[in-house]
This record gives sequence, C-alpha cells and structure tokens, in this order.
Amino acid sequence: MPTFRYRARDDSGALVRGTLAAENERLVKLRVTEMGYFPVAVTEMKERGEKALGFLPRRVRHDDLVVFSWQFAAMIGAGIPLIQCLSALRDQTESPELSRAVGDIRQRVQDGQSLSSAMSRYPQIFSSIMTSMVKSGESGGFLELSLERIAVQMDKDADLRQRVRSAFVYPVLVIGLAIVIVAFLLLFVIPVFAQVYEGAGLELPGTTKALIVVSNFFALFWWAVGLGVVGIVMGARAWARSERGRPKADALKLKMPLFGVLLRKVSIARSIRVLGTLVSTGVPLVDALEDAARVSGNYVIASALQFAIVRVTEGDKLRQPLEASEEFPPMVIQMVAAGEESGDLGGMMNKVADFYDRDIEYTVKRLTTIMEPLLTVVLGAIVGFVAISMYMPIFNLTALLKQGPGGGP
Repeated sequence: MPTFRYRARDDSGALVRGTLAAENERLVKLRVTEMGYFPVAVTEMKERGEKALGFLPRRVRHDDLVVFSWQFAAMIGAGIPLIQCLSALRDQTESPELSRAVGDIRQRVQDGQSLSSAMSRYPQIFSSIMTSMVKSGESGGFLELSLERIAVQMDKDADLRQRVRSAFVYPVLVIGLAIVIVAFLLLFVIPVFAQVYEGAGLELPGTTKALIVVSNFFALFWWAVGLGVVGIVMGARAWARSERGRPKADALKLKMPLFGVLLRKVSIARSIRVLGTLVSTGVPLVDALEDAARVSGNYVIASALQFAIVRVTEGDKLRQPLEASEEFPPMVIQMVAAGEESGDLGGMMNKVADFYDRDIEYTVKRLTTIMEPLLTVVLGAIVGFVAISMYMPIFNLTALLKQGPGGGP
C-alpha cells in the first residue's frame, strides 16, 4: 500500500506535516480532515528509493509497543494525568526511537494537541489502528479501555504471527538441509566416485552419468548457480510486491497445497480481529474496514474488504458485500448478520476472531503432523537416489566378476 506525505493547517493556522498509508490520495485527505486539519498538499512517497537509501527511521519493536500500551492503560486507569503518564513512559521505555517519539508527543499534548493527533505524526511507530482507537477513546471518554484493547490486539497479532512462523519453520529447515546435503554430495562425494569409475573404465548407467555431469557443472559454475537462485528469489519477491504481480501472487498463495488454507484463515483472522476491536471502541465502520483491509496481509482479502467499503457507503449491510465476494466462510457471514441484527457487530467479530485463533492452532498442528513424515520421505528419496545411482556400477561390476571370464558362474 502506498504511503503519502501530507501538509495541512490546524485550527490556529499552524502548518502540520505527516505521513499516512492509504489506497489513494482521496482517502489521505479524508483522514487528515478527520484528524481536525485542513489538507493543503498530499504527495505520494517513493518507498523503494527511501528504503534502499536507508532514509526511513527504524521501526520500534512490537514487544516495546505492547509494553507501552499496557503501561499507558494502567497509569491512565490509576488516574494519573496524561502529561505525567507520557513523561513516565518517555523515561522508562527501552527503545530510543519510542522514547523520542513519546517525548515529542508529550510536548504537543502539553501545547494543546490531542493525543491521537500527536501520535498520528509517527505512522512508522503508531499504526493507523492505534491512532483510530486512541481518537475514539478520547472522544468517548474511555481512553483506558482503548489502550487495553490496543495491547490485547497487539498480543493476539504477535501470537498469530508466531503460530504461522512455527508452521513454516520445519519445512524450511528440512528443505535447507536437503539443499546442503545435495550440494555436499555434488561437490565432494560424486567427484570421488567419478574418478574411480573413470580409472576402472566401467560402463556407467544413465543415472550415474547424469549425476556426474551435474556434479562437474556444479563444481565449475557453483557461483552462477548461486547467483541464479538468488536472482530468481529476488525477482519473484519483487514481482509479488509489484502492482501487477501482487494480486496474482496473493491469489496463488491462497491456492497453495496444505498452506493455502492456513494463509486464508490467518488473513481473515487478522482482518476480523481488527474490525471487531475498532468497531467495539466506536470507530466508524468504514474506517474500521479500511484498517482491516490494510492489515489483512493478502490482496484478495483486502480487495473484498475494499469492495465492502463501497457497498456499505452506499447503504448496504456489511453481510451483503462479504457474502458476494465469496472469500469469507459462511460462519463469518452468519456472525456478521447476527451482529448487525443485535447491534453488537464488534462483539460478534471478536468471537469469530477467537474461533479462528483456535482453528489456526489446530491447523498448524495438523500441518506439522503431515509435513514431518512427508519431508522426511522426500529427503530420504533424494539421498537414496544419489546413493543408488553412484553405487550401481559397483553392483554391476560385482555381478560380472561372479559370472567369470566366460560369462558363466
């Protein structure tokens, strides 16, 4: 999603600058207006160039933000004035970047800005979800509850990421081990056998000849193979992140054997969790859907939510566009319908997210159970094929020796 740099004027006419991530310039101007400013200019940032040159500030660790949210909520709940809370948080946080940001936010709040407005100046630290929930808590008089829900949301998100990461760790390790073993065999083992067979003048089977050819090529051009693999991986990643490639790449991810189901559940869980949390804190549904689309992590799911924004803006119920997209399971559709009828859409969304959290945990366990024997068999087949291909000439030689010079026993 592109990032835009904006300039705006506040009520006193002072110039305000900041950055926001949004789908287009119109949404940026809308968000700036909602923050209480009059937009003057909006320009898109060239993220690739800035990242490559290292101009973007370092991001604050997720754990630091979770601790910050819990501590902030505890102090606000204890009745400590906001300025004193920010001073304490500035002094006790372990992150220098977060400390500097909180110090600046404290000064701006002391000068009369709202907390959400001051936080929105640091989008690389405080996401639009956090600032939206803080703004809702400020206007509704439940800032402590908003901060607690932010911390819970971030805890859930961290747990979800860890579960997904655990599902991919074992396959990546086994595939990496297989690559190392094959490279070792090609560089060090097969050349020894090749020299022995060449000296003995044996007639080699086709598979053995093929492995020796591959070994010789790998020994001479290993650097080219490495560069080729790196180039393919980087090219695929660049394509998957490009405007044209991302829709196709994300659609392919959802269709992957075994992992596609998991990735869909993760994307839906993330977006539904954010949607439920934001709606529960009083954030307007359209704004909540925008943030839910932003954090979904998949273009297909995000597009379905963007389509829902258009339909909801036109007056439809949320259930209708979600059902029409055919990207959400019937359970989600029914829970959304029940939430809209009962007036507790946020609570229903949180229940759906809790269900998906448990479902993802079971899915990860099933995947691990399936992948362990499957990858073990694949790794064993690779090593076994190489071993049999290289020892086959020896077996043939032994058979010839047993037959004797005349071909008989």
